[in-house]
Amino acid sequence: MSAPTLSPLLTAAVQDRTSGATGVARQVLDGLAEFVHDPPALRAVVAPLPGLLPGYASMWHIARAANSDDPGPALRAIREQLDRDVELSVGLATRLLRARGGWVCTAPSSALVKAVAAGLPTGTVDTPGTEGLQPVTGLAGADAISPTRVLNIKGTLALARGVPTVIVTTSLKLVPENVFAGLGSPLFERIPLDAFWAVVLDGELLTPAEVARRAALLPSA
Repeated sequence: MSAPTLSPLLTAAVQDRTSGATGVARQVLDGLAEFVHDPPALRAVVAPLPGLLPGYASMWHIARAANSDDPGPALRAIREQLDRDVELSVGLATRLLRARGGWVCTAPSSALVKAVAAGLPTGTVDTPGTEGLQPVTGLAGADAISPTRVLNIKGTLALARGVPTVIVTTSLKLVPENVFAGLGSPLFERIPLDAFWAVVLDGELLTPAEVARRAALLPSA
């Protein structure tokens, strides 16, 4: 199945290049809602999505829910949890960076990063002329996180190597290692998870090692 055969909502999600992984996940979940009362149609329409959105860990979680014995409640639970987790993560990351002070350098393209940046003092985020000034904290999103690696936009590795960098994300981005191996596109790079200073996950401030343990608990595909 190719993108033109999808419903209008799902076609828009597949073609979206501006909303980031979280925004696309919301659109996909909303698009699948119209199929939940027809499980065969739901399974058919969800099948191509991981291939059409190859950089998004969320598609693995969504496909598993759509193929479960009771897909309607499973997909609704993901949608509701996603909104809660985004709000919690953005709130905590904003407070953390305000408490640290100084300047913030970001890896672009993440809706969560943009939301955090919007809550920080004017002139403290990606401000020209602040190079070399301290303290500086990096801020990045994540398109996928395995027990060992992070998938995100190119430039994230250099950021994490240069300054202590925080990932702001949700558990919808956690995947087992074998799923992570199949994700990616030319726009993404793979970064060792332990290259990051901390991870804000669902409103919790965690070490990379703690996040690795959570990802390792997920069932393999």
